[in-house]
Amino acid sequence: MCRTFTFALFFVLLGLLSSAFAEAPGGAVRFVQNKGQWSPEVLFRAELPGGFLFLKKQSLHYVFYDTETLDRLHSGPVNQTAARTAAPPERAEPLVNAHGVDVQLQNSLPTAQIESKNRVSEHHNYFLGNDANRWASAVPAFGEIIYHDIYPGIDLRLFAYYQTMKYEFLVKPGADPSVIRLRYDGASSVRSEKGQLVIETSLLPFREEKPYSFTEKNNKTTEVPADWVLEDKTATFRFPNGYDKQQPLTIDPTLIFSTYSGSVSDNWGHTATYDNDGNLYTAGTVYGTSFVPTTGAFQTRYGAEMDVAIMKFSPDGKQLLYATYLGGATGETPNSLIVNSKNELLIYGVTSSANFPTTASAYSRKFAGGTGYIPIGNGLPEPGSLFGTIYFRTGTDLFLANLSTDGRTLKSSTYVGGSANDGINVADQYLGIYNYGDDLRGEIMVDKNDNVYVATVSFSADFPVTANAPQPRLNGPADAVLLQLSPDLSQLRWSTYFGGSGYDVAYALRIGASGSLYAVGTTRSADLPGMAGAFKPAIGGREDGFLVKFTNNQLERSTYLGTTADDAAYLIDLDPQENPHVFGLTRGTYAVTDSVYQNARGSQFIHALDPTLSKTIFSTVIGSGRVGPDISPTAFLVNECGNIYLSGWGGNVNIRSANVNSSTRGLPVTADAFRRTTDGSNFWLALLEQGGKSLLYATYFGSENPVGRGDHVDGGTSRFDKSGVIYHAACACGGTTFPATAQVWSTTNKSPNCNNAAFKFDIDRLKATFDAYQGTQKDVIQGCTPLTLNFVNTSEGGITYAWDFGDTGTSTNPAQVSHTFDKPGEYTVTLTAYNRLTCKRVDVAKKVIKVFPANFKISKDTTICPGQSVQLLAEGGATYAWTPTQGMTTATVGNPVVNPTQTTTYSVKITNENGCSTTKNVTITTDDSFRPVAEVRLSSECGRPMKVELVNKTTGATGLAWAMGNGDTLRTNSPEPYQYPQSGQYEITVTSSKNGCSLALNLPVIIENMSEVPNVVTANNDGKNDVFNVGFTGAKLEIFNRWGKLIYRSENYTNTWGNEAPGGLYYYLLTTQRGTQCKGWVEVLE
Repeated sequence: MCRTFTFALFFVLLGLLSSAFAEAPGGAVRFVQNKGQWSPEVLFRAELPGGFLFLKKQSLHYVFYDTETLDRLHSGPVNQTAARTAAPPERAEPLVNAHGVDVQLQNSLPTAQIESKNRVSEHHNYFLGNDANRWASAVPAFGEIIYHDIYPGIDLRLFAYYQTMKYEFLVKPGADPSVIRLRYDGASSVRSEKGQLVIETSLLPFREEKPYSFTEKNNKTTEVPADWVLEDKTATFRFPNGYDKQQPLTIDPTLIFSTYSGSVSDNWGHTATYDNDGNLYTAGTVYGTSFVPTTGAFQTRYGAEMDVAIMKFSPDGKQLLYATYLGGATGETPNSLIVNSKNELLIYGVTSSANFPTTASAYSRKFAGGTGYIPIGNGLPEPGSLFGTIYFRTGTDLFLANLSTDGRTLKSSTYVGGSANDGINVADQYLGIYNYGDDLRGEIMVDKNDNVYVATVSFSADFPVTANAPQPRLNGPADAVLLQLSPDLSQLRWSTYFGGSGYDVAYALRIGASGSLYAVGTTRSADLPGMAGAFKPAIGGREDGFLVKFTNNQLERSTYLGTTADDAAYLIDLDPQENPHVFGLTRGTYAVTDSVYQNARGSQFIHALDPTLSKTIFSTVIGSGRVGPDISPTAFLVNECGNIYLSGWGGNVNIRSANVNSSTRGLPVTADAFRRTTDGSNFWLALLEQGGKSLLYATYFGSENPVGRGDHVDGGTSRFDKSGVIYHAACACGGTTFPATAQVWSTTNKSPNCNNAAFKFDIDRLKATFDAYQGTQKDVIQGCTPLTLNFVNTSEGGITYAWDFGDTGTSTNPAQVSHTFDKPGEYTVTLTAYNRLTCKRVDVAKKVIKVFPANFKISKDTTICPGQSVQLLAEGGATYAWTPTQGMTTATVGNPVVNPTQTTTYSVKITNENGCSTTKNVTITTDDSFRPVAEVRLSSECGRPMKVELVNKTTGATGLAWAMGNGDTLRTNSPEPYQYPQSGQYEITVTSSKNGCSLALNLPVIIENMSEVPNVVTANNDGKNDVFNVGFTGAKLEIFNRWGKLIYRSENYTNTWGNEAPGGLYYYLLTTQRGTQCKGWVEVLE
């Protein structure tokens, strides 16, 4: 069977929460503000390893306690029976050694302004004692506290640092750090050791490491050497090398705390429940909520420091919604939780406090008390000394309390009890089957009208019962008691004993749809009332379980459940037909009906009867087959289709009870179990098919290798909701191996001892879910045609799946499938998950996919002439965004004009009014493939005009024209050599053409025609041939006489020679700028 698990698990760390959210995201320590819940001199309180820090106006007050004693009180062996029956002597009351050190900020300023920073999202509520003026709600917690100007120009900053706290002094420029003086009042001694301060206490020392100091300038940190200076018990700072007092200085000591175990204070998990939104509630006992900042060595009564802590977590376990503390001057425990129709939490427990917080309209505000009692734990550190988890020194009464949805208001709270102990099951004295924690069982429930019901036990002969009670008197040493109170806990509407002449205790109850009350428990009475017509009217041995039904406040019927050996009925639930199902333990051979799942010699039984309690529907046993019960039952459910859920724990802690063979080894697990192996001290969760026909699922859960004690619960109820999700409290001990999901409020147990580890585990989950992806984009539910989506199956608990895409497309792919929607419209995509073994059997998930028409168009690719503009065109959108924008008129319209300088591809994102968008491209090709390429080659000869050769290297052109710069144009691709009639500078323009486009190339030339050089000069000033005129400039001229003598030379001849030369024949050598030489003669005539 394929299963997918979802579970959230997180360490509640109640002890930390009592003063500091040590494992809350964002920091190790939280400074909780005092809003009246603590002594008035305390401003804030934080929890440290093995102690507390109280922030006062001018001092830091540390209190440390003996963590080893706390450990022993929780985990010691079971005490002798004699210790249970009478009030223990005063000397035997559990005491915890403690020591307080008040670090006085000597000569500090009382006017310092205190700033709190980094407030966390959770809030705390404190209902401690019966003085409502001392109650505090919505108490904030912070990650940082700053004392501004605690000394002149000096601030003191305290802040969370990993799992502890740091402090530092911030010295402003010009301030004097020598005024800082720390006096350790209450310390046994203070000494200097290797640069550190060692502060001795009666427990263990703590240290102030050598101070680290530094200045900062221009973002550069410079260390400033610093030392402690100790005089008696007063410490100051010394800076042997000095420092730049114009710069701010930070003095950063480091505190190192020592404890016996390195732990924070222990807290123990008792009970858990849920609300309609899937939030998880857990409650337990926590140490130290009322600690007073005392100086020096002292002792505190252990029970006086134990209170109830209740926490509410978000459904995914990532957020602590509130933490509420409830208690009085002595001890109390929470035994059971339930939420009413308003999502308000109701707590049932027992208290020994005469000042337990009660409300004005309570049914009873008077503590009746009883005799001293020590429940679970009961270590024996030395002969004659009695220890236990909680010392109920003045006996016990029941308490019931109702919290508002945010935990800030104690809406109602009341005592219920007589003059003897109530709510305490002295199982080890009277019963043959009992587990660790069975002292503190019992259950609270509500009906459809939010009336409150409790099943428990009482030793009181004057326990309050109503006039219509079916059994108004106590018959045995202790009887079960069943009671109903009004929703506001102001009226006791119905209350009765139930029992015979022996010892009787009720563990659990349910209210049927008919209004009938069903309860189960254990009895040593052979004369229980109401047995006429019962399934089993006579007790089988010395001890049986019992099931009783009350209708219209009257006893309808009861029945024994058991064998000839010892048996106990622990939990009950009703199926939709109101058939009661009972989960219990046996030391005998419990009857098993046909066609059910069973384990041979199993010691855990499930027994279903009809509503009249006269007939068996089915019964079976589960277990390892070893002698005696394997586990202590914790939660039980029968859901709407009759499937049966059960959970329990076993192992090291429980072997101190009567169930000495308790272990989770050998219990059945299924192939798809979350965990198939156990170390023997874990939780076990199971699911049976309706009627007990088969084992649908079973798994171990908990720590991999719990240190010493193992996973367990310190009494109390946990619950399944009707969909099969279990909400469970746990006491997980030692280390960090208890499984935890990522990003939950706390993932580790910071104590080597025990902490409440609440978990939420879905055994029977069938949930169809899927995601829609377009590429890597998740949660796509709309798009344009054609729309291709990838649907990914994220369902849980299904075996087979069916997809329907709403357009005739289907698939049975269990993982993921791709589908294309070709036409516009709305399509409902449906994923159906099937699992016949779950109660739900079928679950359906749907998403509506909107597919919009996408009539997007863009102009075709175009070729243009170089330098030409062109208009682009995109259609179908409400908005447009073109790139690149260079050379574009407007980039946000559908028809921009562009003038590209080269071939360019333009992209446009088109978005229509439905938000549909696409990106399209158009390429504008600038065709310069016909660009003219040509060169001019010149040749000249003396006495002849210069020849111009035009060389065409152009390709791709369809036409070519040569404009010679003198008005002549040659229209041919291969022109003949050209001769200019006159010398001079000319620019030849070559124009190529193709498809109506043209490009031009300019070629400058200098023409030097040698044919223009004269051979006669007539120097008669008639303006004709007066000088030797060569027809061009820039040439070199040399003149020789007839005998070859050079008579004239000019490097840049400008037509000036000859008019002054004597007549005769001369020879010349003319060299042009191009290097052409021309030789000749010229005659000068006079």
